[in-house]
Amino acid sequence: MPELYKDYLKTLLSKKEKHNEGLAIDALPFLSKRTRAIRGRFNKVLGDYVRNICNLQLDTSTLSDQVFYSSDHDHIFSHHIAEQVEFNNYDDQDDFKRFLNQYLFNNEDIKLIHPYLFNYIKVEGKNKNEFSKYAKFMTDTLVEEQGKLQSIFSKKETEDIITELVLSRLDILKSTKAKKRQYMPLLNPIANLYQEDVLYLSKYKDYFLTAFPLITHYYVFMYACQLVVKFEQFTEANYEQLDPLYFSLEWESLSKRRKAAGELESFKFIKGKLVNLFPHIHTLSQLSHNRANTNEEEIDQRKEIDLLTYSDLKRLVNDGELDEGQFLNDLEGWMEEYKEIFKVNRKIVANNLEEHFKGLFDCLKEGTSTDVSKKFGGNIEDLGVDQFIKSRGSLGQVFNIKHDFLLLLTAVSVKENRIPLNVLFSEFEKRGIRLDNNSKQEVVGLLDNLNILDKKSDSGDAQYVKPIL
Repeated sequence: MPELYKDYLKTLLSKKEKHNEGLAIDALPFLSKRTRAIRGRFNKVLGDYVRNICNLQLDTSTLSDQVFYSSDHDHIFSHHIAEQVEFNNYDDQDDFKRFLNQYLFNNEDIKLIHPYLFNYIKVEGKNKNEFSKYAKFMTDTLVEEQGKLQSIFSKKETEDIITELVLSRLDILKSTKAKKRQYMPLLNPIANLYQEDVLYLSKYKDYFLTAFPLITHYYVFMYACQLVVKFEQFTEANYEQLDPLYFSLEWESLSKRRKAAGELESFKFIKGKLVNLFPHIHTLSQLSHNRANTNEEEIDQRKEIDLLTYSDLKRLVNDGELDEGQFLNDLEGWMEEYKEIFKVNRKIVANNLEEHFKGLFDCLKEGTSTDVSKKFGGNIEDLGVDQFIKSRGSLGQVFNIKHDFLLLLTAVSVKENRIPLNVLFSEFEKRGIRLDNNSKQEVVGLLDNLNILDKKSDSGDAQYVKPIL
C-alpha cells in the first residue's frame, strides 16, 4: 500500500511535462504570466468579493431595453432608476438622470455612498476572469463565516432620502448558491483578525466606506507575504500566528541600518524568496497526494483534496497516520520519477523528513522555468506596490505605511477602549506589522499631535492610546 500516490503524480505530470496541482486545492490566485492588472486596481475586485459573501450576482437582464438606447452621458443604472420614478415631463426626468450621474457615479465607477453599493462594483473585459479569481480567493481565505459579514452589505437602511430612493430602485441583484471552495485557507489568524476588524469598522458607516477597501487590501497582501515566510520555514512553520515583518512610515527618513531596509523580516527578504513560491506550492500539492489525505478511490473519482503544509505533513507522520519509512521510500521513488520527467540533474541526499521535503523542493525549483517562477512570485509585488510597498532609492523597496493606513490600523487595534501604548504595538504585530524604535517614536509623535495619547508620565508603559472612532 503506497503512502504517496506517485503513480498518479507520474501520470499527471508526464502527459504534458507541465506542472499541475492535480487534485490539491490551490493556495493563491496568481497567474504565471503576470498581467500586472491588479496594480492600483485592487478595489475593482471588491464587487465580486462582496457578492460572494452575500451569495448574490448582478442580473442585468432586469434592465429594460430602453437602458441601452439612453444618452451616452447617462449611466445605465441612472437610466434604470429614473425609469421607475414618475415625472411630469421628460425634461424633469433628464434633469434627474443628470443628477444621478453626478451623485452616484464617477465616470463608469459607482460612488460608494452606502455599504450596499459594494455589490454593484463590476469589472468587464479582459480582467474579469483574473479579478474573479482574486475575489474567490479572498472569500475562501478571509471569510470563515459569511453570515457575520453578510448583514453589512445586504442592509439598505439609510437616513438619506436620495440614497434610500437609489437603493430601493437599484434592484438588479439576484440570489445564487454559494460557490464551492477553490482556495485552501491556510492562515486562520488572518481570517479571524480580518473579520473582527471589519465588523468593528462597520459600526461607523461613513468611515467604513473608505476603510473597508484599505483593510481588505492589507489583509490580502499580508496573507500572501505570510505564505512566503511560512513556506520557507518548512516543518518549523506555525500557521496559528503571524511572523511580524518590519515596516517603515512613508514620511520618515530611512537608512540602510534600519530594520525595514535590512535583509531579514523585511520586504527585501520577501522579494528574495518570491521565486520560491511557485515550486513550494507545487511541492506541497504533490506531497498532499498521500494516503492520510485521500484514498485510491477518491483519486480515481478525481475528488478534490486539501492542500497540506509541511507542518501538516510532519504532524501526520508524528501521529502515525503516515508510516514514515514507507512515506520516505515512496518520496525517494517519486523524486527519481520527477527528475526524469523534468530533466533535473540533482543528487538528493536526505536522512530525515525535513531533508526529504527540501530535496523535493530543490528538484521542483530546478525543474521549473525561472521565468515562470519569477512572474508567479512577482504577483505579490503587484498586489502591494504603491500602497504597502515603497521604493526608497538606493535602499530599494521596503514595506510601507501611509498616514491613512496608520490611523486605520490604530483604530482597529484600539477599538472602543483605550489601551497602553505598548499594547498598541503588540496589536500591530499580531496583524503582521513590526516597527523599530525610530518608527515607534514617529507614531508616538503623530498620535500626540492628534491628541490621541493620554500621557500619565514619561514612561512608555504609562501612556495610553485613546479610541479614534
